[in-house]
Amino acid sequence: MRSSLIAIKSGIHKAACFALYRALLRRGRKVLPIEQAESFGKHTRSAFRTNAKVRGRTAICAALNTGYEVLEDLSARNLNVLRQLKELSDSSRLETQSSRESQGTRTHQVGGDQPRPPSCDTRRRWPHPDATSVLNDLPSPPPGKVRQVPTLVNANHIPFLRFKKPQSPFLSYMIRKKNDEREKRIDRLQFLEELLLFAEDEDEWDEILRENHYISNDNGIPWTSSMKDSYVSVKRVHRTNTLKRSQIAERMFDILQEQKQLAEKEKLERRNKRHQAYKARKAQKEAAAAADRSLAREQDLPATSDITA
Repeated sequence: MRSSLIAIKSGIHKAACFALYRALLRRGRKVLPIEQAESFGKHTRSAFRTNAKVRGRTAICAALNTGYEVLEDLSARNLNVLRQLKELSDSSRLETQSSRESQGTRTHQVGGDQPRPPSCDTRRRWPHPDATSVLNDLPSPPPGKVRQVPTLVNANHIPFLRFKKPQSPFLSYMIRKKNDEREKRIDRLQFLEELLLFAEDEDEWDEILRENHYISNDNGIPWTSSMKDSYVSVKRVHRTNTLKRSQIAERMFDILQEQKQLAEKEKLERRNKRHQAYKARKAQKEAAAAADRSLAREQDLPATSDITA
């Protein structure tokens, strides 16, 4: 294992952290009373949020071992878990602040026990009724405005075109929703893989009973049959969504290239238009200067004729 490691960027450690997080919250809701369960969930989220970017295998193992001890205490219905989680959250927060101060970065210290202010975000979280799909048709810029070329962004394997910042709250909601659905499918596949192993053991046991004791299964359907069907169906949905995301990404990349070409073409047109306007102004100034010179010569002719006379 590497000496410097971030658990959230490692697949194995990330899965272990998510599994421990879900197990703690579920066990806390089942074992603890309502008031203590709410406080337990608050300290659990705070502890995991604080340890999200902990580096080093020693710190990661210490945090995971503390979580497993808390889970064992919950299984034994030990009510001292709140104190342990609060100590873990406070110690992790102090370590994070000290490391940031040593690196010379500024930190905004907020007390862990202070309640969060109520959210004042009133931005719309539903699609605009007049909005059109960017995959079908992109609107042209208004007259006199410069075309804004979008940016192709990969948000956790979900592609989308960003036209401005901050992005739409509805877009953020849809990205989070799709990510949650994908994670649920992955968790479901892993769970079915584990169940498939148990089903194989059950089929092997049924085979032993049928050969040695002439005891057969009631319905005669293997245990692995339904597990394989469920696994194949979930896998098919997951593969279909992955293929759909890749097709959308390719279409968005083509749109991005088209927008870049149109923006470059419009830029050349604006440059040519400015050049033509500059040439017209220059020609107008030269014509005005020539007219002034001819008028001055006409006014100077009588004076020179009088001198020669």
